[in-house]
Amino acid sequence: MAGSDVRSRYEAAVSALAETASQMLAAGSSEEQVARWMVDRRNRLKEAYRDLTPPDLLASIEARTTQQYGNVLGPSIDQLRAAGKSWMEIIDSAVRAGAHSWR
Repeated sequence: MAGSDVRSRYEAAVSALAETASQMLAAGSSEEQVARWMVDRRNRLKEAYRDLTPPDLLASIEARTTQQYGNVLGPSIDQLRAAGKSWMEIIDSAVRAGAHSWR
């Protein structure tokens, strides 16, 4: 599978998380519960799609992410909170793989 096709499929899968976030919030889940679930789900998607990413591109992605956040999957929820992000900001960022917004 070509790198750009993997990326577009990943972006679509991440964007689809927005509906789940909306449903969870509407059903009464707290913003914290939804944010924690979304970060976990997003990280699972990252792992799944990285398995489909060409090795040379994956090495570049993981090196950049590790340098910036200290691990290959990106910032942890604790890092995001320590940076001053609200639960809703974390939810919003978890559903954006590109320049998309779910709200």
